[in-house]
Amino acid sequence: MSETTTHPRSDSAAFRSPATRSSSTKRGLSEIEDDASEGKQSKKRKTEEIDRFVFYPVTVYGYECLGILFTASSIRGRGTTVFCVVDLGDKEKRLALKTAWQDVTRVAEQDAVMQHLTNHRIHPNVIVPLKTEKVKRDDEEICTTLGVIRGFLNAQIEELGVENRVLTLSVSELKRPVKYFWGVHDFVRGLRGALSGHKYLTKIGILHRDISENNIVLGLRPEDQRGYLIDLDMAILQNAEEPTQPEPIKPRIRRSRRSTERSSALPQPDSTKPMRALRTGTFPYISYNILRGGKHTQFDDVESFLYVLLLFFFSYAGPLPVSELRKADETGFSLFIGSGRPSHTRNWPKKYAGWADGETEAIADQKRSAIAFRDCAERIVLSAEFVDCLEYNWPKELHNSIRDLIVNSFTIFYNSTLRTAAKGSRTEVSHVEFISTLDTWLDTYSHLEDKFSNCPFKQPEAICETESS
Repeated sequence: MSETTTHPRSDSAAFRSPATRSSSTKRGLSEIEDDASEGKQSKKRKTEEIDRFVFYPVTVYGYECLGILFTASSIRGRGTTVFCVVDLGDKEKRLALKTAWQDVTRVAEQDAVMQHLTNHRIHPNVIVPLKTEKVKRDDEEICTTLGVIRGFLNAQIEELGVENRVLTLSVSELKRPVKYFWGVHDFVRGLRGALSGHKYLTKIGILHRDISENNIVLGLRPEDQRGYLIDLDMAILQNAEEPTQPEPIKPRIRRSRRSTERSSALPQPDSTKPMRALRTGTFPYISYNILRGGKHTQFDDVESFLYVLLLFFFSYAGPLPVSELRKADETGFSLFIGSGRPSHTRNWPKKYAGWADGETEAIADQKRSAIAFRDCAERIVLSAEFVDCLEYNWPKELHNSIRDLIVNSFTIFYNSTLRTAAKGSRTEVSHVEFISTLDTWLDTYSHLEDKFSNCPFKQPEAICETESS
């Protein structure tokens, strides 16, 4: 399913001309002189209007570009960028085109995962790329960080012993990013759908290993599947009949401060292999077992879904207005340059913001204490951070339902720690347990869904989604 092809780059030839004016400003030409004349009234300053321009691509690798959906914020990482594009042959069909710099040592594993998927039916809650490619330059040379960008020869690259990355491209169906959720129920249904998709991947022998809010997307219309799991860049194959089981926790190792993506274990020194960072997820959502050096299993991915659920409520102050959601849908959820972040987004409280850039051991301890103790769920919903979150960001009629959702979800993870061989050292919640908890909540609070939904489209009379197996 993976192939290597040549496409034109989105260089200067692919940008609008003339440039689009984004803003203008006025600068005082005599500002310094005026400020120096203390005690004297400044004369009217002469001004000069300066135009500022923004350039954006109109074509990306042979597709018409409608805008940018996502760009990675970390300095070190895959440099992921996702564009909303349309096929030049079918302009009614919108797609998501992703470019990322993949570690060359991961390429074979990624190809194996994609090939494995072709041998199984497509699951309704998993977005499989329509195609994947390794990008080449016009001279047919594959784009790599050491080869194309830094200009090393192949013989030199083999002797360098440093990380090398290859530019990969994938094209998938366009879905709705979580930030454009219609309401709490819409998000919970989306989370449930992604969990169902993850369960299927585990069943056929694929471990995702990068569960985060950005890798969960929502349906475009109420009648669609409400949640999907995307991005298999970090996925690996495992024995489908014997899914990976946890191993005893390794001794703690102090790790250096990193950005949003980190390794779960230090690279092993080997003079014959390139030194590289081993990544097993997006840092705020990584399980405490992985943070403490444990083996990555499907249980760690399920725990990551729990952190997606919790952090969601700190990330937003309800859904966007209906008019903004409708406009976002019309523009393919593209981000407008200079518009800033959506009005409903919020910063995480200091305690949880540290999950993105704090010390590894401290984060692991915080996550463990949030799960491995009997009153952990109650402590979360009674904490000042959570109380303020509900008070300032969510309608009062939803407070009890949100508290119940968090308490019930964290409780099943606490109960799972009592079942493990090493009590409290890790979680072992099954997909069925978590999905059942979400289903119970959706059923219990179904009467609130329509009242607190900003869905810009006519909803079916009844929303009923059964689990796909």
